[in-house]
Amino acid sequence: MTAGTFARPKIGPVLLLLPLAALVLLFFLAPLAVFVVYSVMTARLFAVAWPLTLEAYRLALTSPLNLELAINSIAIGVMTATVSVLCSLPVAYWLRYRAGRWQLPVLFLVTASMFASYLVRIYAWRTILGANGLVNRTLMELGLIDEPLGFLLFNWFSVVVALVHIFLPYVILVFFAALRPLTPAFLEAAQDLGADNLSRWRRIIVPLMTAPIVSAFLFVFVLSAADYITPQLIGGTGGQMLGVQIQTGFKAIGNWPLGAATALLMLIAFLGLYAIAQAALRASGLDRLRWAS
Repeated sequence: MTAGTFARPKIGPVLLLLPLAALVLLFFLAPLAVFVVYSVMTARLFAVAWPLTLEAYRLALTSPLNLELAINSIAIGVMTATVSVLCSLPVAYWLRYRAGRWQLPVLFLVTASMFASYLVRIYAWRTILGANGLVNRTLMELGLIDEPLGFLLFNWFSVVVALVHIFLPYVILVFFAALRPLTPAFLEAAQDLGADNLSRWRRIIVPLMTAPIVSAFLFVFVLSAADYITPQLIGGTGGQMLGVQIQTGFKAIGNWPLGAATALLMLIAFLGLYAIAQAALRASGLDRLRWAS
């Protein structure tokens, strides 16, 4: 740069970021700020008022019902995330290394299933698992049961099944994308060195896939543990979760501070879990994929 000249500020990148920043501010930060304000105000019927108080947080933390629903949310979230990861990893492996000419058709089917309506898929499982549903009718026609199985619907089992069906395509695509850098030459080299299938999974695939596995697990856990539509439709009394209690606070009993405080406490718990997982990955050196050059 010559004397007397000045570098012009590069406003192009800033202008490109402005629409995204506006969307984040409008759809995330602004509602979050409203929740924070509501959570520290005094409850009125479907309204809030002064003075400021922490009563909503006390009620949310000391409620036995909230504790029971939080345990349900954690259990259902863990089961859904675990089943989704365990089912998706072999499918993604098959798609990457064994599918051959079937790879694109199967990927299309996996992707297409994501466009099905959320409610349609839930009601489909309600029909399949119901007393007169496909499962019970088939078992009765085969003579395996004399009366419909009641445990298939309106409990945590039906909630987990429906949520796994909803999130499975996303996890499969995440794992498939994560396996793309791992060319077959890596696995062939391991086989030439005497590694069997189990050793290749234990010493190559799983360590290199640790970060995607943890990310997918947290993704499914957070969304399933916070879900409130599925428990209402097919959860019954045994499959209710904390998200239903948040909705009840806002819509049923009109206690907006309690609903906001419960939602914020759940958000804080999720952020804490994410921070712990990321710290553990960094400490173990598995926070990102490291492929040999």
